[in-house]
Amino acid sequence: MDLVQYINPFIVFRQFIRHPIESFLSDQYTGYKRKTNEGITSIKELLYRVGVITVFLSAILWISIFMYIIFYYTYMPNVTHTRPVHLQFKSCDQDMGICSYPSAHVQLTRRSSMLMPSQPYRIRLALEMPESPVNKDLGMFMICAEMRASGGALVRSSCRSAMLKHRSLLHYVMRTLVYAPLLVTGFNEEKQNLIVELFTDFEDDENQPVTDAYVELQSRFAQVHSCELQIQAHFTGLRYIMYYWPKTSAVVGISSNLFFVSLIFILSWYHLQDGFPDFLKEKLGISIKKEEEEGKFTGKIKLEREDSFPFIEEEALMEEFDKLEKEKKKATSKE
Repeated sequence: MDLVQYINPFIVFRQFIRHPIESFLSDQYTGYKRKTNEGITSIKELLYRVGVITVFLSAILWISIFMYIIFYYTYMPNVTHTRPVHLQFKSCDQDMGICSYPSAHVQLTRRSSMLMPSQPYRIRLALEMPESPVNKDLGMFMICAEMRASGGALVRSSCRSAMLKHRSLLHYVMRTLVYAPLLVTGFNEEKQNLIVELFTDFEDDENQPVTDAYVELQSRFAQVHSCELQIQAHFTGLRYIMYYWPKTSAVVGISSNLFFVSLIFILSWYHLQDGFPDFLKEKLGISIKKEEEEGKFTGKIKLEREDSFPFIEEEALMEEFDKLEKEKKKATSKE
C-alpha cells in the first residue's frame, strides 16, 4: 500500500510539489503582511510625531513673532504728529490790515498725554507764504511757541527767527518764464514753504504731559496761506536701529525670542513629561516607568529592613553554639 502511494503521481505531486509551494507562498505572504503592518504602524507613529513637532514649532514661531510685534508697538512711538494751525488776529477798525500778532491755540490731544516720555522730539512750524511784495520786504520776523500741560501750566517755550529765501531779480524772471504755463493753469503758485524748527530736543515730562501748544507770529505784516505744526520723533540708540533697519531688527528680535521660547519649552517638556498619560507617552516614544513594581520592590526592602534586627540573629547563633558545646561535652564524657 505504501509503495502504491509513492508510485501514485497525484500523491507525489501533492506532497512534494504543491504542498511545499503552498507553504512557501503562505510563509512569504504572512511575512510580507507582518512587515507591512509593522511599516504602517511605524509610519503612523512617524506622522504623529512629525505632526506634534510641527504644531510645537509653529506655536513657538508665532509666539516669537507676536512677542516682537508687541515689543515694537510698545517701545516705538509714533514718528510724526501733525496738527493744523489756524492763525487768528484782531482787525483794525480804521486802517487796512491787522492790528495784532497772528496767534493760534493748537490742541495736541484730548487725552492725558500724546508724546512718549524721555523721547526727544523735533517740533517744527511749516508756513506756506506767498512771494508777495509785502513778504519780500518783510525781512526777518519772530515766531514764538509755548508748550503747556493740562490746566495751562507752562512746560517749555521757544522763539525763533525766520524769513523768506532771497531770490534775485534775474532768478525771479527766469523762474517765472520757465514756470509760466504752470502758473497760468494754476498747477503751480508763487509761494515758498518756510519750515522753522522751534524745539530741537523736546522731551515730554511724565508728571506734566503736554496737551496744548500756543503759536504766535510776532509781525503784523506777515502774510500766510496756511500753517501746520509738525512734531517728529528724533530716534537714537535701539529705536534708531529698529526704525531705519526694520527687517534686520525683526530678524534679530524674532530669532532671539525663538531661542528663549524654545529653551523654555524644552525645559518645560522635560519637567512635565513624567506627568503625561501612558497612551500619550507611548505615542511620543517616552519610556514608561513601572512605578507599581518599583513601589512593591522598595516596599519589600523597607519591610525587610524594618523587621530585621541584628541582636536576634546574634542570640540564635549563641544558642546554636551552646548546643554544639553540650554535644561535645556529652561525647567526651561517654568516652
